[in-house]
Amino acid sequence: MSSHNSSAIQTEILQAAQVLVQDTAVSFTMDALAKQTGFSRATIYRQVGSKKALLQRLAQEHGLPNPTQPDVRSRILQAARTIFGQYGLVTPTMEQIASEASVGVATVYRHFGDRPTLLKSFMEAFQPRLPSDDAQSSGDLTSDLIQLVQSMIQFILQNQDMVRLSFANSAEWQAVLTEVRPFQERSLVRVATFLQSQMDAGKLHPVDPHKAATALLGMILSFSLIMPTYYQLPEPEPQETAVFIVQLFLDGLRKDPKGLPSKGRSPQ
Repeated sequence: MSSHNSSAIQTEILQAAQVLVQDTAVSFTMDALAKQTGFSRATIYRQVGSKKALLQRLAQEHGLPNPTQPDVRSRILQAARTIFGQYGLVTPTMEQIASEASVGVATVYRHFGDRPTLLKSFMEAFQPRLPSDDAQSSGDLTSDLIQLVQSMIQFILQNQDMVRLSFANSAEWQAVLTEVRPFQERSLVRVATFLQSQMDAGKLHPVDPHKAATALLGMILSFSLIMPTYYQLPEPEPQETAVFIVQLFLDGLRKDPKGLPSKGRSPQ
C-alpha cells in the first residue's frame, strides 16, 4: 500500500470517526467505524491505532470531547441545568442542550431517550437538598434562629436556579416538578418545628407554628431569591441578612408608647 493511499485511508477513517463520535459519544465502537468506512478492523488499527488513541487524536485535532470519559452524562445534565435556568422548562430544545454540552443531539437522545426523561433525570440529579440540621442549640432563641435563617439563605443562594424552577407553574411538567419540590415542605417543617420548640419553652407566644414559619420563610425567600432575581439587587450577605430578618421577625418595627423599640410579643 503506497503512502498516498495510506494517507487517504487514514483521512477517510478519521472523518468517519469524527462523525460517529459526535453522533454516538460513549456508544462509539470500532465495529461501527469499520461498518461505516468499509475497512476491516485490522486496517483501522493499522492506520489510527486503538480506540483510545483515536479518540485522543480527535480531541486534540478537532476539539471533540473525549466520550470515553465518564462525565458525558453529567455534562449533559449540567448543560440542561444551564439552559433550563436561563430559559425555563417549556421552551428549551434538546438541540440547545446538546450544543451547551458540546455533544451531538443524538448523544443526548441516546442517554435520555426523550425530553421528559431528560427533564426527570435533571430534576433528580439537582434536586435541592437541605443540609442536615446537626447544629447544636445554644439555648438562646435569637442566636439559634439566626443560625437557622443563615443556613437557609446560604442554601437558596447556592441553588437559586433550582429553587426558582421549583416554583414554576408549567402544567405540562407538573408531575416532574413535584419531584423537585420536597425541599419546600422540609424547609417549612424544619422552621415550624424550631418555632414550636421555642413556644413549648415559653420563649414565644403560642401561635400556629406553620403560619409563623411561612411568614419567616417568606422573608428568607424575598432576600435570597426574589430581590437578586427580579429586582437585580446584589445577593445578600447571609449572616448580616439573617440578623436583620430575625430581629424584624422577633421584634418588629413598631415603637412602644415611650418611643423605645418594641421588644415584640416574643419574649426570650
